[in-house]
Amino acid sequence: MTIEFLYGRRESLVGKSEAYKRSVRKYLESFGFSQTTDSIVEGTFEDMVFFNPTIASQKKFIIEAKAENLSLKSRKLARELVKYFRLWQAKEPQDRFRFLLFAQAVKKPTEWEFLFSQTNNISAVSKWCDWYNSSCLETGEQPLVTQDINDVAKFFAESEVKVGNNVQLETAALEKEAKSASSISRTAESLLNIINKRRIPIMSKSTLIMNILPIKAPEYYYTCNSTASNKTEIYEGLKDQLIPPFIWRRDGNIMSFAKFDHHNPLSKYVKGPVTSLKTKELQIQNPSLCSELVNIHLRRIIWNRGVYRDEDIFYFPMLDKSKEKRMESDQHGKKRWVVKKLVFTKDTEFAKRGETNFFFHRAVELGTPTYWGCSYVELTPRKYYTFDGETPIEGDTRARIDAKFRNPYYDRSKSRIGLMRFWKFILFESKNYLKSPEEWFDGFKFGDFISEQVN
Repeated sequence: MTIEFLYGRRESLVGKSEAYKRSVRKYLESFGFSQTTDSIVEGTFEDMVFFNPTIASQKKFIIEAKAENLSLKSRKLARELVKYFRLWQAKEPQDRFRFLLFAQAVKKPTEWEFLFSQTNNISAVSKWCDWYNSSCLETGEQPLVTQDINDVAKFFAESEVKVGNNVQLETAALEKEAKSASSISRTAESLLNIINKRRIPIMSKSTLIMNILPIKAPEYYYTCNSTASNKTEIYEGLKDQLIPPFIWRRDGNIMSFAKFDHHNPLSKYVKGPVTSLKTKELQIQNPSLCSELVNIHLRRIIWNRGVYRDEDIFYFPMLDKSKEKRMESDQHGKKRWVVKKLVFTKDTEFAKRGETNFFFHRAVELGTPTYWGCSYVELTPRKYYTFDGETPIEGDTRARIDAKFRNPYYDRSKSRIGLMRFWKFILFESKNYLKSPEEWFDGFKFGDFISEQVN
């Protein structure tokens, strides 16, 4: 009896590793992952890099596949884990990758469970880091200090270890593909069906409705020099009063559509004469400054309606947490929900049975461009999510939730136009103000969405 290593011994080990990676790849693809980088091709330190738009569209997933029985006290593995940790630690929190380690088997599984615990097992991590510092440090390498240990615990808690051989991985992939709508094959088939339905043009005259509506801004705006040295001084000096929107310029000049009369608290900081200028001239000569001036005033109009803002996204908060939905009347007097509470019906890693996981808000993104000497509002319906009806959800959690609600079957022109008209009425036409309108509000008039006839 003889032993023969096909392609040589080293190559046979490489072949075993690549076969295991193929099984890992098939397993991940059944969950909607798609690969972009492979170390065998690109020669990178990272074994494999994947993305998964159904979980987090911009998040990078780094995969390390080991076709062997792993030990936590393996110096080679420990050095690789620390190198991945240093790459992860160097990123800003919102840009950090997710790390997944696949292994055919592991020695002392209980120790692995302690180290990669979601509860940040500092004790187990600290012991492992002490061992690493005493046994694995290479020349010139920095040891894992106290702050590193806390970060290592977080890195391990956010990482995943998957244990299974080739057969187990491929069996799991087949079972998942049979019923998962997120697998690449089923997703591709679904998208192909949608494309086939949409690819044939509608051969008839139609009207294109844009998400842009014109604004007629007040005819005049007002400007003057200020006695204040900066914008903060004004806010601090008038913090108990309602200050009209204004722009502070570097030369100490302030601008507003509100008159600087005795009703305006800003008149306290007026230095010298107040100049009244035509808005049309500003729209033509300095469109970006005009857009900024219009924008800050629109924000006040919207704020007076009780709508919250997160940068350019506007949404109604859920102030009464005891209710399941918040309703607002549209232009036809029909009640439509703008916020609804979503509750888990079963235990998950994010919440216990019956707990509120998040609030789903209908929202709108607004821009205020100035084109061809005229002001406009760009209005784009959005989805928005909060923890408690007010506090925004951000980062990966927001991306994962948003992926659940992306469905091209329902993102149609008719429903989108309906939402555009709803928000136009709510923000610019409704007489329902939470706070009394200010005098300068009447200077703004809003047209209808710009449309174009096409043949």
